[in-house]
Amino acid sequence: MKWVRAKDGAIFGVCKGLARTLDIPVGVFRLVWILSILFFGAGIGLYLMLAISLPREDKAIEALDPWLLGVCAKIALRTDVEVGVVRFLTISFALMSMGAAVLGYVILYFIMDDTKTQRSESSPSIPRSTT
Repeated sequence: MKWVRAKDGAIFGVCKGLARTLDIPVGVFRLVWILSILFFGAGIGLYLMLAISLPREDKAIEALDPWLLGVCAKIALRTDVEVGVVRFLTISFALMSMGAAVLGYVILYFIMDDTKTQRSESSPSIPRSTT
């Protein structure tokens, strides 16, 4: 699965990108998102977090470039998890821990080696060439 935002979405492309990923009609996905705003109120925060963390589909290759120390990109390369998912989980953990995760993020920056890992062909964040 490819966790990205759509480049031609209505606002930030989160609903359209995730609907494509999950193979759900975009209208149904947007309806569920609107209902989550009306009944639970968490939809707005979740949408903004996904808009920040998920790369746009036309910029998926650059998604592994360092972004705020590059810790999430390094974790994504080592674990073969989409970089957008790693960023989303990092933001979620930072909010739930009331900022304590930021200290862990900075510590990971100093612990993880600085050598650039080669992007493998099986990396989930890089689309395979069809040519």
